[in-house]
Amino acid sequence: MKHSRDVMFARLANFRIDADALRRHFVDHVCTLPSMPYRDNRVDYIGWAVTSRDGTLTDGIRRIPSKQPFVPGTAPTDACSGYLATVMDALHDAGLKPFRARIMQLESEGAEMPLHTDALKETWRLHIPIVTNPNCFFEWQRADGSIESVHLPADGSAWLVRVDVNHRAVNRSNEPSSRAHLLMGLNPGPAFQMLAEPWLPVFRSEGALAVAD
Repeated sequence: MKHSRDVMFARLANFRIDADALRRHFVDHVCTLPSMPYRDNRVDYIGWAVTSRDGTLTDGIRRIPSKQPFVPGTAPTDACSGYLATVMDALHDAGLKPFRARIMQLESEGAEMPLHTDALKETWRLHIPIVTNPNCFFEWQRADGSIESVHLPADGSAWLVRVDVNHRAVNRSNEPSSRAHLLMGLNPGPAFQMLAEPWLPVFRSEGALAVAD
């Protein structure tokens, strides 16, 4: 594998944030701000915009219609302060250009969204789990119908996921629990050198290839 298009999931190389500090900022500051409910693909979320087109907490929580002109949401909101602002600065320092950053808390325990795609060409999202549980997974369906399932730990890593491949997020906990991720779009997508293990190739025949941090 030599190109990002050959990969559908990977860790962002050479990047680690203080997961406890991010959780504290989420609980102590973000959760005190007005949240926006959102239902998408048959599951319920509440969300807070971290960067948006107009600097409000609500812009970008709902899916932005593809017919609208592309305007990257990069204006910081009231949520983007303290340690969360430090995280966003670190992503820029890592060479990424994030937009439409938001914190989405999946409310539907036990619900399973249908498999879907969000784009027709190679498109990446970056996820930093803030709160999770062992029953939360990100899943992809390969062309042969098989399902790849990964748990994204809230350990300070940043995870890169393809959303032009059939995918879904699931929280299979049958008890009240939370799954809150900081997620965002990337334009352009990550360079191949930014992808590190653990990762998944798009095609099984590719095999996994170690990338040094």
